[in-house]
Amino acid sequence: MAHPPVSVVIPARNEEEALPRALDSALAQDYPGTVEIVVADGSDGPAMAEMVRARYPEVRLVANPDRIIPAGLNRAVAAAAHPVIVRCDARSELPPGYVSRAVETLARTGAANVGGRQCPAGRDLFTRAVALAMTTPLGAGGARYRLGGAEGPADTVYLGVFRRGALEGAGGFDERFARNEDYELNWRLRQRGGTVWFDPAL
Repeated sequence: MAHPPVSVVIPARNEEEALPRALDSALAQDYPGTVEIVVADGSDGPAMAEMVRARYPEVRLVANPDRIIPAGLNRAVAAAAHPVIVRCDARSELPPGYVSRAVETLARTGAANVGGRQCPAGRDLFTRAVALAMTTPLGAGGARYRLGGAEGPADTVYLGVFRRGALEGAGGFDERFARNEDYELNWRLRQRGGTVWFDPAL
């Protein structure tokens, strides 16, 4: 299938201010196939859900009573309808052409998960300084998904675009991990013989 349908999954908690940028970036993708967006809502109150329902009626909301990111990802994936799963975080923005390039890279490489480089950006002096630090070898710890590098197999990638069968076959995200759940999942994908592929164009 040249353009398989994809599901964009977004875990979010109390992100009514940041989430619109993530949703707008997902809705603006040029992908010619079907795209659905599922938000797993772990908020403490109704404000974020009310915002989504009012401004983005095409977006599906699912409850995440456990509130943490890996639980939200698992609930969004379970509710998703499609064979390609695109992870997007509430404070992330997918660049133009991201979904099209990711699906092409999945098909070209046969990988279980593909992703690219995290490009931090700040909105004030402090967060711009933090973003700059995250792009240095000292701040990034040498991680290719933060510093960039050649295309090819990798330990982990930023966000990730998964073959649903590989993601579910590995057991999904481990909800015991409040942090680094992506690295741990990518480790399990690789242990099962799958490839995690870094594409600097993503």
